[in-house]
Amino acid sequence: MAGNETTTNLIGNAMLCLDETPGLLVALERDLSLVPSFIEEVLRYRSPVQSMFRVVARHVELDGQALEPGQSVLAWIGSANRDEAAFEQPDRFDIAREPNRHLAFGHGIHFCLGAPLARLEARIALEAMLRRLKNLRRASGPPLQAQDSFIVYGVKSLPVTFEAAS
Repeated sequence: MAGNETTTNLIGNAMLCLDETPGLLVALERDLSLVPSFIEEVLRYRSPVQSMFRVVARHVELDGQALEPGQSVLAWIGSANRDEAAFEQPDRFDIAREPNRHLAFGHGIHFCLGAPLARLEARIALEAMLRRLKNLRRASGPPLQAQDSFIVYGVKSLPVTFEAAS
């Protein structure tokens, strides 16, 4: 799953953000240098990985709750990426967000080894789409269906329409 489904969902989630944010497609087409910050905000706003299981290694108290070695915990990455204590207006999509300390790739010793590759793959794909596919938008049709997962976030399919660039 890592590095395949996650990057696929990152690109699909980027398309959803483009579809929902008026003027963003035009801004990115005009200035491809905005694509990296766009990707970072997609990672925060619609992180392809929403949660991650972990096992407690040593006794720790977290917000008044004692956690013991061997206990399973579920870290909600998607929730942390919308934390109002960490992000101003967390429910607003903003490619100019600075700093953008999202947790889409984890943190510390669990930081995703493939993060640079995922960012590169997404940048290459999105820049190619922005250069080659004009009037790119989500196609009308049946409602989108979410992935059947509480860990991976994305849609099962995302039909789009476009005009080939001349």
